[in-house]
Amino acid sequence: MQKLMLVVCAAAGLATYATLAISAEDLAAAVKARRHLMKEVVAPAAKLANKMIKGDEPFDAAKAAKAMTEISEVPDKYVKLFPKGTEHGAIADSEAKATIWEDFPKFEATAKKLKDASAKAASAAAQGQGTFTAAFKDMTNVCKECHESFREKLE
Repeated sequence: MQKLMLVVCAAAGLATYATLAISAEDLAAAVKARRHLMKEVVAPAAKLANKMIKGDEPFDAAKAAKAMTEISEVPDKYVKLFPKGTEHGAIADSEAKATIWEDFPKFEATAKKLKDASAKAASAAAQGQGTFTAAFKDMTNVCKECHESFREKLE
């Protein structure tokens, strides 16, 4: 009976260890996915819009709207990529401050503000560069708010 109990406990221990290993991989994958969204979707779209506003590239309402629409599609995906345990210092390359999990509804509300502001900027593009510029500035203020509240910049 003791041998059976030992085997069961050993098997349970191995199963727990395997689950933890998978969880660590999942946490790392979440960080990688959210960094991808910021670096490969949001940053290029914002950079393009900024170039148009500064006059480094001709203003193109369709391109501006498309860029802002791309950004507006990120927040719904992004907030799902913050499981507990992915804060700065716990997972490599994570810039997430612990304040995210201390007030997750505030984090979600900020993400919604980004979604709304970028959708508004997308609509504003059709009204011309001046209207777009104002809406884009509002959107970048939301970005700044989120980064200041929830991002620990990597060195």
